[in-house]
Amino acid sequence: MIRRLLTPRWIVVHLSVLALIVLMVNLAFWQLSRLDQKKSFNATLTAHSNEPVENIENIVSTSSDIESIEWRRVQLSGSYMADKIVTVINRSQNGTAGYDVLVPFRTTNNETFLINRGFMQLSMPLPTLPTTPLKVLGYIRDSQARGTLGAIDSTDTTVREFQRFDIPLIAERLGVETQPLFIQLRDEVPTPTQAWPAPVALPALNEGTHLSYAVQWFFFALTALVAWVVVVRRKMREVIEPSAPSHTSA
Repeated sequence: MIRRLLTPRWIVVHLSVLALIVLMVNLAFWQLSRLDQKKSFNATLTAHSNEPVENIENIVSTSSDIESIEWRRVQLSGSYMADKIVTVINRSQNGTAGYDVLVPFRTTNNETFLINRGFMQLSMPLPTLPTTPLKVLGYIRDSQARGTLGAIDSTDTTVREFQRFDIPLIAERLGVETQPLFIQLRDEVPTPTQAWPAPVALPALNEGTHLSYAVQWFFFALTALVAWVVVVRRKMREVIEPSAPSHTSA
């Protein structure tokens, strides 16, 4: 009886079902891991964004780990370097495609930081920059490196469009020295008269769909297991209780 379930065909079935179950269970645990990461991120964002506003020099000088100070609120005083404006493309906000405007900012202490002034709709031209000294308030953000499948930035050194906030690359192209971070603008003082760029919204403090996806993958794995058991039991029953031979009348 057991040998009937160990033929090459059935072995392929058993291994396929096992591989499918293992895959779905791993996907479920991966979603649970993503959920834990999201919870940790939400806690960090809430804690750091509620810290008092500090001068950026004070925070950067006391920490070499940008990740540990990301989302801290900081202020800078100085002027924009209007001749070095660049854009980070393939952005979206509220369902609208566009780009972010990134500008070097020279502080009164002669340090340079890159400021993400905000989001522009795709059809909009580059905004004009304030020409007078001002104070900038915003959030510290970490530099973004290209992932394995990420879009590749142009090797043309004259191009002022970038795929992500890769600060070392952008700083090298602009010929400025800066920390491997950028500032996500919240306010400028004096307040600009233009409505655009629009400030980039903070990430939503929710847990996403990770838990529901994890439950779905566990359910699919259980369904596959139950289906396999049903099929195997049916096959075993056929072996134990073979169909009675048919009789023909004389």
